[in-house]
Amino acid sequence: MKKQSTILVTSPQGGSGKSTIALNTALHFANMNMKVLLIDMACYGSLPSMLKIPIRGKGMSSLITALEQNEGKIHPEQFSSYFRDSLMVYEGEKNLHLLLSASPLKMEKLTIGYVQAIIQAARMEHYSAIIIDTSSELCERNIGCLEQADCILIPTLQDVTSGWKTILFKEILESLNIDRDKISVIVNRCTKYSGFNNLEYRDELGYSLLAEIQDVSKKAQKHINNGVPIVNSGNKRAAMPFRNLSNQLLKKLGG
Repeated sequence: MKKQSTILVTSPQGGSGKSTIALNTALHFANMNMKVLLIDMACYGSLPSMLKIPIRGKGMSSLITALEQNEGKIHPEQFSSYFRDSLMVYEGEKNLHLLLSASPLKMEKLTIGYVQAIIQAARMEHYSAIIIDTSSELCERNIGCLEQADCILIPTLQDVTSGWKTILFKEILESLNIDRDKISVIVNRCTKYSGFNNLEYRDELGYSLLAEIQDVSKKAQKHINNGVPIVNSGNKRAAMPFRNLSNQLLKKLGG
């Protein structure tokens, strides 16, 4: 990757695989000796459960408290100190740092300005990639993430409901004047039995199709339940679609 990139994984459809894609992309990059930050901006953050990480009270919670106490007007150097203290290093890969979400009530306090301050602090830490996982609701927090992202990945599923929600989401992106070239779609959990034409869907949306991820849930579920990310599971068939996705993303970003 030629320069630092802020990558947002977002979708209007719950259960589309946002967190799984964000986590495995971040870990694959870290395994390639890139310094990566994974930020959990979801209202109900799933990273602690996915990685079997105990929540110890720092993370996003301490940053929101600092911003509230200073009414969002905190000196960047001071906030950077709070920011670094809020991070944790993933035990299985030293190149992957995590910023875990706070409680839902705390996360709802994130304004566009707060989100901007957090992402700017992350950019000052010289990561190769900053990957942000979000939840599916339309709120200030997610609008702030959309406006700050260099690259936006939209996972969707092979069903009519997910497809329709993504078409509606396109209207929101256009209203925010998000550059179309930043946006790519990922069709997740693909099967040959769905009757869903991915290429026709791509053409209807007008966004590039970055990857089609085959349904590997049966192969990966045991590892997921044990807190082992798919790309580190040792199951090559399950890991391959996520590695291919990460490599396609690197190519898109000029890596």
